[in-house]
Amino acid sequence: MKTMKRINCFFLLLPLLLMLAVNQVSAQEEEEKEEAPVTETVLRLRYFNENNQLQYLILESLSKTGRIAVPLPNQVCEVYMDEQIEENLIAKVTTDEKGKAKCFIPPSLKALWDEMPMHLFIAVTKDKEEEITTEIEITKARIQIDTLSEDGVRSISVMVMMLEDSVWVPAEEVEMKVGIRRLGGILSAGEDETYTTDEEGMVSVELNKANMPGDEQGNIILRARVEESDLFGNLIIEKTARWGVPVIGDDSFFEQRSLWSTRFRAPYWLLVMAYGIAFSVWGVIIYLVIQIFRIKKLGTLNRE
Repeated sequence: MKTMKRINCFFLLLPLLLMLAVNQVSAQEEEEKEEAPVTETVLRLRYFNENNQLQYLILESLSKTGRIAVPLPNQVCEVYMDEQIEENLIAKVTTDEKGKAKCFIPPSLKALWDEMPMHLFIAVTKDKEEEITTEIEITKARIQIDTLSEDGVRSISVMVMMLEDSVWVPAEEVEMKVGIRRLGGILSAGEDETYTTDEEGMVSVELNKANMPGDEQGNIILRARVEESDLFGNLIIEKTARWGVPVIGDDSFFEQRSLWSTRFRAPYWLLVMAYGIAFSVWGVIIYLVIQIFRIKKLGTLNRE
């Protein structure tokens, strides 16, 4: 009897258990639908100042789905200075295949640029009738680089100044890279990867890279760069110094006989082999043709 009661209870509870399982699955599906990543357009704006003369902005447009961001090409964007009005328009740009666009501060905005020590840059685009905006605020700054050579020790000195109440003052606690410009970026002049300015806005780095190859006169390009600073953006300064080893181009390499040279500069053994094969093949063909004519001639004579 007890067994029968347990079986009956089980069958009575089974529909309830099934309903609970179905409700739990439905709830999980609804949560997954709610948590599905949304695709949105993201704008990024960066400020650059090269050699205290060239100021420009790089705009990047991305299509972001969850944590995945891909470049968004052919995106039309407008960039403004300080205020989003027609008079303050810097440029109207279209992103390239990498989702990037570059614009320079035009001469028409020079008076506005000189008015204040800080400026706000605004980038605006439209996505499905929705206006997307990003902005960065930059404090005017300048960066200087100089070289020192005492007792055979060569050093690079860099100074960063910022504009504060119309007065240029030292910028302290500014992190930067200092070294020699190379194709992959900056080869650090010293042991550390980055250096920070002191209370006088100065950084001095001893150059410990000896016998660095330069141009034909031994010139190398020294570079200091402040990257993605919250106050100043990107500051870049360069200076040429004759601290390298002269490198003279040697074109005689192309005159040498090698496997990758042109036909008449190939190694002699390769020429002998190639021409020998060609002559052998043509010799066999000519021999066979002569034999065919001889056989034809013998056949004619036998019929006579």
